[in-house]
Amino acid sequence: MKKLLIASLLFVCLAIFARDTFRGKSGRITGSSTTHGNHTTYRDSSGRISGSATTHGNRTTYRDSSGRITGTATTHGNRTTYRDSSGRISGSATTHGNRTTYRDSSGRISGTSTTHGNHTTYRDSSGRISGSKTTF
Repeated sequence: MKKLLIASLLFVCLAIFARDTFRGKSGRITGSSTTHGNHTTYRDSSGRISGSATTHGNRTTYRDSSGRITGTATTHGNRTTYRDSSGRISGSATTHGNRTTYRDSSGRISGTSTTHGNHTTYRDSSGRISGSKTTF
């Protein structure tokens, strides 16, 4: 019974806590993010807080390290629309299966990401690897 309780608590903790490590195209760590519930904190490669995101329903609000709103994202189905701090559309993303296509405000493809398990590879508009993310 004790082991079941410990395993249950561990599962609950893992379900509400996630850590991502971001790497540039050379493989060097460029930053990380830690998610607790609906709040994500982003850190640069030195560990300093560089921003945050808070999700409520289908809307995410992004803030810089000073707490100022830098933009929002709203998701409907498989499409996410990104807006800058003035409310203007700055881009969008569409997901099909494990592949996400990112577009700029003019609708041109700016990049893609492909997820396999806990690893995501990001590519620029020419198909060159621009970075990656690993979730722990």
